[in-house]
Amino acid sequence: MTKRSRSPHAFPIDSLVEEMQDAVCYIDFTRSHLYTNEQLRAICPSLETYRFQSMDDLTRFFTKTFERNGADMNEVTLFWDELLTNRFDCCPNMEAKSLRIGERTMQLIFNFTHTPRGVFIMWRDITDSIRFEEQKDAFLAELSHEFRSPLTAINGYAELLMYQHNDNEKTHSMLTLVKREAERLERLVDNFLDYQRVNYSEELLSLSTFALRPVLEDIVAHYKATSPQHDVILAADDVTIEADQEKLLQLLHNLIGNAIKYSPDGGNVYIDLVEEEELYVLSVRDMGIGIPDESMPYIFDEYYRVDSDAHRPIKGTGLGLRICKRIAEAHGWGIHAESVYGEGTSFSIYLPCSAYI
Repeated sequence: MTKRSRSPHAFPIDSLVEEMQDAVCYIDFTRSHLYTNEQLRAICPSLETYRFQSMDDLTRFFTKTFERNGADMNEVTLFWDELLTNRFDCCPNMEAKSLRIGERTMQLIFNFTHTPRGVFIMWRDITDSIRFEEQKDAFLAELSHEFRSPLTAINGYAELLMYQHNDNEKTHSMLTLVKREAERLERLVDNFLDYQRVNYSEELLSLSTFALRPVLEDIVAHYKATSPQHDVILAADDVTIEADQEKLLQLLHNLIGNAIKYSPDGGNVYIDLVEEEELYVLSVRDMGIGIPDESMPYIFDEYYRVDSDAHRPIKGTGLGLRICKRIAEAHGWGIHAESVYGEGTSFSIYLPCSAYI
């Protein structure tokens, strides 16, 4: 590689890059030219504006610079290979990248150009944001533990007292209410913590193989005891499935809880498992107040709640259905909703037959 020096010519790109308020560089792929501004040089002084003899020289320079500053070289190699691959694309669509460079975490945002052929890279230091998220996650995990311990005790004592006062209908009914509300609090804590994780992934699932029907029967028994106004009806052959059982329970409790909440006058809630072509469809269906047509496109959005009756207060966090969608997608399942306003709603989970043993 020849000696690098500042370009003797005043290219318009020089002033454009220097005038940007954020830390920015521009790579001209045609001339193998790197342009940087003062904000970026304050972060990494060695990233000066230079013209290289070839892209190979520029690649070696970037690689050595990242390595010298303590970057993860596996991440750097993947990022740089993708950058060079996208430079010839007519419509490059390269997502932002996060790179750990020493003690810092930098986010790189790309904007490709065609004349000249190159790319603007915006560098944002997100170290403080990452640390805040890590501290928040640790706090929420501790908070979850602190909530669950007393709730578990309340559930246990309530169940014991229910057994001891089984002959006293009024006392038994009040204890049933206490137990039901404690279980609802547990689900709300789970929903909140799961939402904070932003996205489920297959790696976060604890997969096991189990028979599905006994799980569904336990759910039916649970709601028979806690929601006597509603009759939860199960129609499903027994199959064996590989899934995260706790997450599946959370998904079903969210759907059935919604079905009960939006069937305020009581009635039937149906849990069905049917086979359709190469899929098994697990559905939860109610005959409640339904969802207005204009709300249907948004029901899986975060914090969205359906006001199906202007005279009835809305309850809940608006996270339940969003989390249902995330759990389904993490397993590779589809989830779909259908509703007729005033007649009821059906949520269907689509599982490939290959998911069953």
